[in-house]
Amino acid sequence: MNVNNVGDSAQVLEQYQNNNKENTQNTDNELGRDAFLELMVAQLENQNPLEPTDNQAFVAQLAQFSTVEGIGQLNDTTEGLSSRFSSTTALQASSLVGQNVIVEGNENGLLLRNGIVSGYTEIPSSASNMELRIEDENGQLLERFALGNRSEGPMSVRWDGLNLLVDGEVVDFDASKLNRQEYLKDDDGEFVTDDNGNKIALPYPPGEYKFSLNASIAGSTEQLSMEMSSRVDSVTMGPNGQVTLNLTGGQKAGMDQIKQVLSS
Repeated sequence: MNVNNVGDSAQVLEQYQNNNKENTQNTDNELGRDAFLELMVAQLENQNPLEPTDNQAFVAQLAQFSTVEGIGQLNDTTEGLSSRFSSTTALQASSLVGQNVIVEGNENGLLLRNGIVSGYTEIPSSASNMELRIEDENGQLLERFALGNRSEGPMSVRWDGLNLLVDGEVVDFDASKLNRQEYLKDDDGEFVTDDNGNKIALPYPPGEYKFSLNASIAGSTEQLSMEMSSRVDSVTMGPNGQVTLNLTGGQKAGMDQIKQVLSS
């Protein structure tokens, strides 16, 4: 075999890389290494005696081979980590099925029968005279709740169609002053009362609702929107390991859009 004037290490390295590309189905790294070493030996045996490869060029050639080999091993390691990460993400996503989540940009929350709808916002600075406004899916104002003063930071609201919790604390209000005045009746059409003789109020029916806040901040009245909750019905895994949450009502969201995961 005549391999005169092949002392250029870049040519040998390129031939090694091309050999690897042509054998993409071969996953044995040892074969690639042997092929490179055979080329290197052939280069030394058939080099031009008048222009032999000097030590520096030989060492540089070995260094390039080590670099290529290291990159290949790094790629294998990265692919393994990516596969594990995708599996972990899929497992985490599947655990969300049936859970209520608050996702970025979701303005309407779905209240299911005997369920809870939640809202979340970030208060930019200390606020006074804060009022929660609850609207239906058509934007009609249903109820107002005075919440007093709130400090800067995150704020969560949970509502079952009647009772209200703000940051985990029950809001005390007079149910007789609600706009909705519907009460539980028995089979005879008589009102059902509690132990104190008070009529039992009925919650708002299932449907889509929207929360917003009015407050005095830095001397001016501002309106703050709230991102609303929805239930995760299923999870879809994309071809590249991308996870999509399929929410009740046909909405979709990515894992990175989740602001809160709510307890049942």
